[in-house]
Amino acid sequence: MVPLSVVIVTWNQDKKLEKCLWSIYNKEHSLPPEVVVVDNNSLDRTPEVLEKFPKIKKVKNQINRGVAVARNQGIAKAQGKYLMMLDDDTHVYPGCFEKVISFMDKNPDCWCAGTKTLNDRGELEYNARTFYTLPIILFRRTFLERFLPSNRFTRRHLMTDWDHNTSSEVDWVAGASYVMRREAIDKIGPFDEGYFFGFEDMDWCYRVHAAGKKVFYIHDAIIVHSAQRSSRKIFSKKAFSHLLSTFRFYYRNHLKKSYP
Repeated sequence: MVPLSVVIVTWNQDKKLEKCLWSIYNKEHSLPPEVVVVDNNSLDRTPEVLEKFPKIKKVKNQINRGVAVARNQGIAKAQGKYLMMLDDDTHVYPGCFEKVISFMDKNPDCWCAGTKTLNDRGELEYNARTFYTLPIILFRRTFLERFLPSNRFTRRHLMTDWDHNTSSEVDWVAGASYVMRREAIDKIGPFDEGYFFGFEDMDWCYRVHAAGKKVFYIHDAIIVHSAQRSSRKIFSKKAFSHLLSTFRFYYRNHLKKSYP
């Protein structure tokens, strides 16, 4: 078993994927991880990009199977003690992997963790968050967000007033850079494949808490996320898929109460 595996799901993002992979294989990393890339039937130059990295383990899907299914395919192929889900539009700061492994080794009750995430301008992305409630869904995933972007529900959900220069226990962390303990996957299972796009990361954190374990934000392990905003467009296909995932999560965890 290797210390850390990185799992990347990609779909038609050849240029960003290549940048991401070069950041992983940066010689400044003293402990390069195992890398698994799951290609959800990309129609661009992704196959040629992957040929430049012969050490990578590859999974090629014939259709776009969505994020949760593809991540589970990567998890099944990976050998790491810890598994880091990494979006294809990210790149990794030197020292990130070493700090992730060190933190997870020192905190055995931590079953899931997220790294500090910056955008292309070097600004903080609020990837440590509180769980969704109905008011948060209304103010984050409907037209109300456009009219009241700084409402108190959104501020509390994104933890905008919290010190992000401190590692701390949180409700959940967003999946652009998302570390899972292999032992936890063995005990509570991988991602729920009922989520096609979005919320599989929060749902898994919810299950971690239900098992009596912890989720942490790691402040000194850093990635940059060149975020795509298609899920923020009200009438896009991804936005609709994300909205369906939102209500699925609320139904399963607040109405049906699928987990203790």
